[in-house]
Parts: sequence; structure tokens; C-alpha cells
Amino acid sequence: MDLRTILEDFQDYLAPKLDTYEQAIYLYVFRHSRLGGSATAVIGFKSARKDMALGIGEKGKPMSEATCYEKLKSLEAKSCLRILGTEHKGTRVELRLPSEIPGLIPVSKVAAELALEEIDFFTSPTNRALILQREGNRCFYCLRSIDATNFVIDHVQERRNVGNGYKNVVAACRSCNNKKNKRSAEDHLRNLYRDGLLAEEEFGLRLQYLAKLQEGALKPPVPESA
Repeated sequence: MDLRTILEDFQDYLAPKLDTYEQAIYLYVFRHSRLGGSATAVIGFKSARKDMALGIGEKGKPMSEATCYEKLKSLEAKSCLRILGTEHKGTRVELRLPSEIPGLIPVSKVAAELALEEIDFFTSPTNRALILQREGNRCFYCLRSIDATNFVIDHVQERRNVGNGYKNVVAACRSCNNKKNKRSAEDHLRNLYRDGLLAEEEFGLRLQYLAKLQEGALKPPVPESA
């Protein structure tokens, strides 16, 4: 799940169509369903409403039970979720991500995302330069300064398995490219840490960035016309 894209789509496309209470309920259901890897959640809205947001009426009061259920139904009417039924512990709901709501996200954005997935960032010199730019002219692994004259493009995983997409390539120094060889990116980072080439904090951040890369959160600055 690409959390960054979900939050961007929520803020850019869904939130403007929801009132404050609807946003609070939607995010609460998201937290207790899709964020945890479950398609549905059973929520006792009678008590859960107190943990969502303060009301706009009497200061410091949560939204009323009636308002909570009214907004839940309005979210269903807007195709944000489905109310599947009532159970002993509460109401079972199925939440739709912004990308799953028909007609919410402009077709042009969807097409651009699909196009980005298909771009080869290994063989094209122009696209290789975009990866270097994404990395801020530093080796993705050891953070050494690199430039257009001495960088290489390294595959995080074997190319035959994953390909040349932006989620699988990084700009690196020649030293890291040679030392990593066929090791996993995680193992190479651990070796850099053990050899004193990465500080503990840098090592932790590199692992986080590696996870973000593979989730698709580190997109290269591709021009809209690309």
C-alpha cells in the first residue's frame, strides 16, 4: 500500500468533497481497516464517535450519535464506503480508498501514474539523469557526492525479476555498485554500517528510504510531457 499516494489523493480529491465530520469518520475507518491490512472493520460508532473529533456545537463535545450515523450514511451515498451490516460489536463497514471511488481522481492523473510505471530508467541517459536528480546528487547507499560524470545506475533487485522502473533503480557511486554486486540492498547497507561508512542514524534512514523506494514513494522528477 502506497500510503503517500493515498494521503495525497485523499487531501487533493476526496477531502474537498467531504465535510469535517465525514473526513473524521473516513480517516477513523481507514485507520481501523485498510491501514491495518483488513478490507473491512467492525466499529461501535456509538462510543467510537468520541475518539474522532470534537463537535462544532457546544465546545469540547464530540459529535452526537445521530450525527455520526447520519454522516456514515452520507459517506456511503458518496461511494466512500459500504455499510455491510450490524453485528454484536458494532457496524461492519468496507472502506474504499480514493483510487477506488468511481470518478473521483481525474483520468489524466491515473494515466500519468501508469505511464510512470512503464518508463525505463536504466537504458535512457535522460531518464538516468532524473534518478541522479531524485537522489540529490548523492549515492543512494553511502551518501557520497556524485555527479553526471561518475555515477552509475544500480538495480536494487535483479533486473530480470523486477525491471528498470523507478522503484528498482538508484543512482550510486562506482564503489557501492562494485561492492554491492549481487547482494541485497539491505545487506549492502549493513556492510556500509559495519565498515563505519554510515553512521547509525544514517543507516536507519537509508533503510527507511529503501522501503519508500520499493513502495513507489520516491518518484523521479519526470516532466509532465514525458
